[in-house]
Order: sequence, then structure tokens, then C-alpha cells
Amino acid sequence: MSWILVDGITEEVLYDCLDLAPTGGTPDRYDLGTSYVPLAGAVLKSGWCGVFAKYALVMDATVGKSPIPLTRLPAKSRCITCVVLEHAMVSYASLWQGGHSAWEIRHDSGQGRSHLEARGDPPVVFKELCDTAMKKQRAEDAQGKPGEWGVDYVFDVPINTAASIAGYRHDRVVEEDFFKALRTLAPANGNVLTKLNQPPGWWQTVGSTNYE
Repeated sequence: MSWILVDGITEEVLYDCLDLAPTGGTPDRYDLGTSYVPLAGAVLKSGWCGVFAKYALVMDATVGKSPIPLTRLPAKSRCITCVVLEHAMVSYASLWQGGHSAWEIRHDSGQGRSHLEARGDPPVVFKELCDTAMKKQRAEDAQGKPGEWGVDYVFDVPINTAASIAGYRHDRVVEEDFFKALRTLAPANGNVLTKLNQPPGWWQTVGSTNYE
């Protein structure tokens, strides 16, 4: 699952920037980012506008075709992106503003459960989240036995960092009025959101370049 949340913008402008259009369908809020609802949009009661997708949308919007779609957003808007691939234990989050990435955080358990990359200037809460997760991870790894799966605490760091700003986490209980005008979306203006144009290597390694 992946999502993009933007403040200081209307849903119509957000969809236009990402070459998306409402289809008229009203999805179940618990099916966002699944094969049942691979592409949807909403306004959160907090005022943030969002697009929720299965797999590739976020990376397509940040590293895909030229111009990169996120550079179309109003300069005043903050844009939080997040990717959660639980089958591969890969998580990613970033903040874009003024057409540029202010920070990004990535965890890939394929490089070890303590793997964490951060670029730019993450928010202050990131250090606390990172320190807490690393402490738990070291304790978990020290107690683990060879061949056991164990718990990947670092996986949550990018997700929680994003949630600390936009207030959304995919696996939290969603209140009845959390979303406003939740609707299904479809590609527009000839865009085909099925595969990344220029996928980064780490994305390709987990085999998740398709929406479905």
C-alpha cells in the first residue's frame, strides 16, 4: 500500500496534479490500497487531501515521468508520501515541499532488520522513533534464535514519522468521519498507472512495480 497526503490544497487540484479523476464509486475505507480498491482519494477531517493506492503510485509520482508529478503541487503545500510493503518488510516515507524532497526515510529488512536510511532533514520526532525502535530491535535480536522470524521494529519508523505529521497510519482504527468524500479514482489524461517509468533499484528488488 502507498499513499500521498497533501495540505493546503483541494482534492480537485491534487487529482489534477497526479493525472487522476474520480470514477463515481464510493469504496470501503478498510479496503484502501488493496486489490478491491487499488486507487482512491479522500479529504481527511484534518484537512489533508489524500490519494491511496496499491503499490506503485507514490514512486511513480516522485521518480517517474518528467515533469515529476509532485513538482506540480503548490509551493506552499506540504506533501507526505508513504509506502508500506508488509510482504517484503519494506517501508518508506518522505516530505516534499516547493517541488523538492525535504527528507526521506527507508527501511528494507532485506538488508537487515536494523537497516534504516535517512536523507535530508527529517522532523525532530524521527530521532526519538529511531532510537526507541533500534533499542527494541537490539533486544529482540539478542533474544532471538537462529531461524526464527522475530519482530521488525524498525519497519515502523518511516510509517510513524509520516503519521506524526499527517495523522494517518494504514493499520489504525479509522473513525466513521475520518474521511470525507472518499471516492475511487482512475488514471486521466492518457496516464497509465500500472508500472513505474523509472523505478529505483530497491523498488524493483521487491517485485512491486505493478498496481495489481
